[in-house]
Amino acid sequence: MKRGMKGNIEFNEYYDEESDIYYVTFKTGEPSHVIELNDILLLEVGMFSALPTGFRILNYSKQKGISFNIKEIRKEVGNITKERSIPPSNRADQFEAALKELLPS
Repeated sequence: MKRGMKGNIEFNEYYDEESDIYYVTFKTGEPSHVIELNDILLLEVGMFSALPTGFRILNYSKQKGISFNIKEIRKEVGNITKERSIPPSNRADQFEAALKELLPS
């Protein structure tokens, strides 16, 4: 199912009944990897941007009454983003070094 949310960010959601996992994927098109935040919530993180690209809720049918501490999750996501992102200046240096190596002066 396709939806929009605040800021006009489109996302897809899908519930896999057989494995009891609820998927939400933001339509970024960026390849992602998954980080386990806790026993219930998995975060999809962009491989290049280190920003959230979606999430998964495990054992979804059993989680209907559970509440999450959004402030704590936001803090943890912020820490992951900081840990994994390359500062823009480093990326610029890497880009310049790669160009120098690949292209003759």
